[in-house]
Amino acid sequence: MKYVAAGGLNLSLFSLGTVQLGMDYGVNNTLGKPSLEQSFGILNAARELGVNALDTAVGYGDSERVIGAWLKSIPPQERPLIVTKVDQMDFSSKTALRASIRGSLELSKKNLGLDRIPMLMIHSFEHYAQDPEEVCRAFEELRAEGEIERWGISAYSRHDYRMLADSSADAVQVPQNIFDWGQITGGGWGALARSGKIIFVRSVFLQGLVFMEPGKLQPQMAFAAPVLERFRAICGEFSMEPAVLAMSFVLSLPGVSSLVLGCECREQVESNAALIEKTERLTEKQMERLREAFEHVDSHVTDPGTWFNRNGNR
Repeated sequence: MKYVAAGGLNLSLFSLGTVQLGMDYGVNNTLGKPSLEQSFGILNAARELGVNALDTAVGYGDSERVIGAWLKSIPPQERPLIVTKVDQMDFSSKTALRASIRGSLELSKKNLGLDRIPMLMIHSFEHYAQDPEEVCRAFEELRAEGEIERWGISAYSRHDYRMLADSSADAVQVPQNIFDWGQITGGGWGALARSGKIIFVRSVFLQGLVFMEPGKLQPQMAFAAPVLERFRAICGEFSMEPAVLAMSFVLSLPGVSSLVLGCECREQVESNAALIEKTERLTEKQMERLREAFEHVDSHVTDPGTWFNRNGNR
């Protein structure tokens, strides 16, 4: 496994996303929620392969409880970094805000069987943006009390990365893929990288779009064919398979610490770990080639929320 030093930690480039352990999740999920035994198999595979960070949330169904049960089966000194998230925050008063955060924290501690949380994230950027100064104070208080070791903020690409960069958070989690250059050319990514925060990146494969063949797309996804054709051509130019190029691109961006990759089974953990080993630091020339190809990709391609309407049509 490859590792990177970030924020005082030695993080594996592969962080295991665990929403799949707690609920049926994802348009590409074909196996459903795994059993407890299967979940332990996924977690053990990640541990054996050197993955040392797990991403979860109190809102991910049974995920925290599954991880908590698994943690009891391994030596304390071998526990990975546990990153979990606060879902609900009450802004009716300063007291209510702290009570809501602490309530979520206590539930996560109970579910995970931990005395303190290694990293607690705000699940909704909108919550953070509602009162950044007060939210920062609340989380810094938890850190000072020893309830948490680090804290962070989860966001989407539509959000203001400069606000993330200016916060006192230790870490952020954001989506990034090879087709979406908005935050890169707009300066948001640079601000985040310069902040020195731990940067976790999710949605590297854009819900599996990078794996799709342009000539085999469903009719309602035909709009993505030109982009995928360019992508496949560049994979050929670089002599890299699609998954490896998608990962290599993100890992070549400044400041990236780890990729959050969800897995439905042990085999997917092994496959993603093998892909991480194949990644390369792209050259400036290669990055420029990708910018020229994808800088102006329409948001309809980069935003899965626009792919289908309720009837399954574009």
